[in-house]
Amino acid sequence: MAAFSFGFWRFATENENYIFPILFSLLGSYYFIKSYAQKKYDLKYILASGLFATIACLYHQIHIFWFIGLFFGWIWIDKTSGLKRGILFAGTFIIAPVIYFLVILFYLHQNLSWFSVTRFVFHDYYIGAAGNTFGFNNVLLGAINFIRTFFQVHGQMLVMISRHKIWLLPGVIAIGFMIRAIIDLTTFKKLSNLKGPKMNIIVKIHLLILLLQLAFAVYNIGNAEFMIMIPALLAIILVGMKRIPMSSLAFIAVAMLIWNFTYGIYPNNSLHFNADAQVTAFVIEHPKDKFIASEPAIILNQYYYQEGHWPENVWPGPDYYKLHGPVSELKTKIDSALKSGGNIYTDCTGRPEVMSRGSMLFSSKDFFKPYNLKNTVATFETDAGKHVIVKIYP
Repeated sequence: MAAFSFGFWRFATENENYIFPILFSLLGSYYFIKSYAQKKYDLKYILASGLFATIACLYHQIHIFWFIGLFFGWIWIDKTSGLKRGILFAGTFIIAPVIYFLVILFYLHQNLSWFSVTRFVFHDYYIGAAGNTFGFNNVLLGAINFIRTFFQVHGQMLVMISRHKIWLLPGVIAIGFMIRAIIDLTTFKKLSNLKGPKMNIIVKIHLLILLLQLAFAVYNIGNAEFMIMIPALLAIILVGMKRIPMSSLAFIAVAMLIWNFTYGIYPNNSLHFNADAQVTAFVIEHPKDKFIASEPAIILNQYYYQEGHWPENVWPGPDYYKLHGPVSELKTKIDSALKSGGNIYTDCTGRPEVMSRGSMLFSSKDFFKPYNLKNTVATFETDAGKHVIVKIYP
């Protein structure tokens, strides 16, 4: 079930950096669970669990919540206060600052200081990539991305079905497997006469980790990358509770496999609903001109993979600023560049109209009304329509 979740498949193919730390966090949990199952709280299990949980944090700081959960788990593992175990577990985290200091000194070639260390550790927060506000969009995008962590839901599905009705068939089959899973679950509960969930320490700790991860993801404007470990955590919880039959989990897994491969992995690989590759090539061909990207993360990553460094001429579009900062900041940049005689291009108003969470919440067209966008400089055909790049004039 965890392996076939859309979030796992999505980032395994788009940004694998979020996948690797899950392995190490799971290894941290493995030694915790093994120790609990054997009722042996040996030093080797504590140190192994801490070491792997720390390595996960070194891959990505978001796994600090998994580390915190295991920390409390080692304290409470035998239903008594095990502060010594907790201290031993936490002691393995000393590796993290040592690695940070080495990177700052020998890779970034910076002096160790409060400023350099905090800027390195909390880089995304300082540049605005991590949320520091909370509002309705956090909750809405959090709910949408929570669902999409398990099942692909996107406007490109409507494009596929509108072109060929045969694309409905895999969806119907997947829904059939889900119905069968629900039937098995209902039957299992009736036959077993269960009165309530069984919450052992394994379930409690991983439920705590899941809630911490989910809360932080919602705080970060429903960040999908921060929810990617939730299916793995949920799998541990469900198996630990022993309240769901394996047949139901198997049918759910098959449904996720069919649905997510059909509407997520296959179209992303073989169909083209946008021309982001061509847009990236355009940016590379115009290094002295500014480009306002509708999907800045995609363009930046593709540029980096091709050129080996981040572009200095790409600005995020207004949708990004509506979530992460004042939109007026982008307007100031545009006006300043135009006054200095620079060229500015954008695809924000020219992407194919495919319904997505972004299109539901924002509209870039209103932002560009004060500017002249009549000069089309490039048009690319996609499976969803035309992807257009225009030049911005005062």
